[in-house]
Amino acid sequence: MTSEEQPRTPPVNPQTRLRELLAIPERLRTDAQWDEIIEIEISMGPKKLPGNAAKTSSQSPSRQPQDRKPSATGKHMRKRRT
Repeated sequence: MTSEEQPRTPPVNPQTRLRELLAIPERLRTDAQWDEIIEIEISMGPKKLPGNAAKTSSQSPSRQPQDRKPSATGKHMRKRRT
């Protein structure tokens, strides 16, 4: 029997397959099932965009210099030109 004669199984949704595997108690899972869980979790994880280097904490946009203090109202004040 060749691969063309075998019935094709529909592709399994990774989320559905992960739910099936996680339904198995941890102590009863085989090594192959653990490997499949890990592969699915990695494939479903966040994707790293090409060309974006990892930012260091010093480059974080939310970090503010420590010598600045926020104004009482939390709004930035514009300097007036005279």
